[in-house]
Amino acid sequence: MIFGPALYPMLWVLAKTLWSEYQKRPPLWFSYEPEPFPEVSYVPGVCDVYRPDVFTGCEDIKVYGDYAIVSCDPYKKQSNFLTGYKAGTPSGAVYIWNYVADSEPVQIEFGDDFGELRPQGVRGIFTNEHETTLRIFVTNAAGKGNASVEVFDFTPSTGKIDRFLSLPHGKAILDPVSVVPISATQVFTANTLGYPYRGVLSYLEALSGMPFGTIGYLDFTNVSNITEKSVGASTTPIGIEYHGDKLYVASAQYGIYSYQLYIPPDDITDEQVAENKSLGRMHFYPGEEIFRTPYLPLHLSYSTELDGLVSAGANSVLGQVLSWLSSKKRKAASWAGLLVQLGDLVVADSVTSALKDKDRKWQTVFWDKTGDKFSGLNSLVVENGRRFGVSLHDQGVLICNTNGLEEVIVPEQEDLEQEIDKKNNDKLEHLYLKSEL
Repeated sequence: MIFGPALYPMLWVLAKTLWSEYQKRPPLWFSYEPEPFPEVSYVPGVCDVYRPDVFTGCEDIKVYGDYAIVSCDPYKKQSNFLTGYKAGTPSGAVYIWNYVADSEPVQIEFGDDFGELRPQGVRGIFTNEHETTLRIFVTNAAGKGNASVEVFDFTPSTGKIDRFLSLPHGKAILDPVSVVPISATQVFTANTLGYPYRGVLSYLEALSGMPFGTIGYLDFTNVSNITEKSVGASTTPIGIEYHGDKLYVASAQYGIYSYQLYIPPDDITDEQVAENKSLGRMHFYPGEEIFRTPYLPLHLSYSTELDGLVSAGANSVLGQVLSWLSSKKRKAASWAGLLVQLGDLVVADSVTSALKDKDRKWQTVFWDKTGDKFSGLNSLVVENGRRFGVSLHDQGVLICNTNGLEEVIVPEQEDLEQEIDKKNNDKLEHLYLKSEL
């Protein structure tokens, strides 16, 4: 008992540390439901679900011109939380679909001898300024050290698909969930600890917030001498995106991390690189900024149309689990938000009310409270006047033929008080000056 009183300060420090750690996470359980604005909800005649017979259990979608790239694995529900997929479970598939013509989706052929295919994130980049060839990257989270990133070249004018390269399991490719190219031969990957949770350590990661996931970097400009390395760690990095000189990583535990990239000039010599490692071909600074989210963020996409980062998210873990496991085909809510980075502003979106003022940067861009129209949205893209979404729980590709977002308005100073008074009933999702709230 002599050591009993001495334990109190230790317990206090431990409790304070744990509370501080959990305060950094998305509030989730305390987040508010956004009002069902028709501009961002499923509206019959504006939204529809296409090709449910083909697109089942889909993980990710990206859109380039008239084409959508979709990754699906309807057999993911057959996976075991500890060991992964059962032996003999069929592979998933990746499709290229002309959504404008609504032609039959074309399945990418990986070859009869390819082995297990567990497609997660997909991404494309045009290899030239004329946009005649789209290079497609597919993350394959196959188990037993067979994970890879598969690279294909697609020619829209002819419909031809050519296998370009297979990047195998290694330092940058462990359990890849997402991939983003910064050029036709340079990519970043996000790796979780055995997605979907093939290991006991993943539960420790979820509870503790320890960064067991990794961020990988590959340069295959010279295919005979590929540069591959792990450049960072993150807790459950589900999504990854690149825009400008920033790399964004969606941590399901904490929110969206922003990393600053530095790419030195090409005229730096190998000797200079050897003398000063900071002058290497890629310099990776640890997370300089984090954007808290009111939900658990999943796949990311940058919308050139909205000039902002879009993330789909799970706002109900229970709803996701019940939808995943229930034999009664229960539904999960669908939700996605736009990250608004306009300096000293906060978003008047009721869902962000659970966040601190400085973190209220999210504007709801899609909301289906019950999931009856589209259950468990997993990835959302806003491009070409449309919203595109897919789900692991539901079938088909959701397409809403208008982005429906009202113009973001910053109130004039003399009108600010009136705007603040009516913000709770605002139907236009205006922005407000944080310093004046």
